[in-house]
Amino acid sequence: MVGTKNNRRTQYTKQRLQEAMITLLAGQPLAKITVTALCKAADVNRGTFYAHYQDPTALFRAIEADLIAEIRPLLGGTERGLDQWLPAVLAVIAREETATQIIIQNLDDSPLLQAILDPIRARTLDEYRRRFHEDDPAVLGYYFEFCLSGAVRVIVSWLRGGARESPEQIARVIANLSPL
Repeated sequence: MVGTKNNRRTQYTKQRLQEAMITLLAGQPLAKITVTALCKAADVNRGTFYAHYQDPTALFRAIEADLIAEIRPLLGGTERGLDQWLPAVLAVIAREETATQIIIQNLDDSPLLQAILDPIRARTLDEYRRRFHEDDPAVLGYYFEFCLSGAVRVIVSWLRGGARESPEQIARVIANLSPL
């Protein structure tokens, strides 16, 4: 129905814009992507772009939010081990070129990566507290950041290498080095 926010034409247009964003991200950082370049790559006019997004960053954040919504139900929380839930998450990331580009382009401040890795924060800090007989929150935070940075770098290395190993293998590497 025309005028409906989620009609097929709107969904198709948003999909074209998202695909254009991913294509452009492969060759340049988000900060360099313009509305003009997006419109040209998606074959839509500027008015159409602005009907859906305020700027390229808003489009990027919308893509990221969709991926987080897809991944969040797969996260393990505190009841399951990392090696039980991480392979499913890594499979989505490997399958989704969008996820790969978002993680690589936004490595230091990726809400997507944070959504994946934050569920283990509380358990990890508790384990560090027990293992290292440490109660100082700052020191515990340093332990966590060290572990988190390593896990992030493993995932990024895997993605940049074409995700040749299985998600289960990568999850096992991370789980083996994690205190959980």
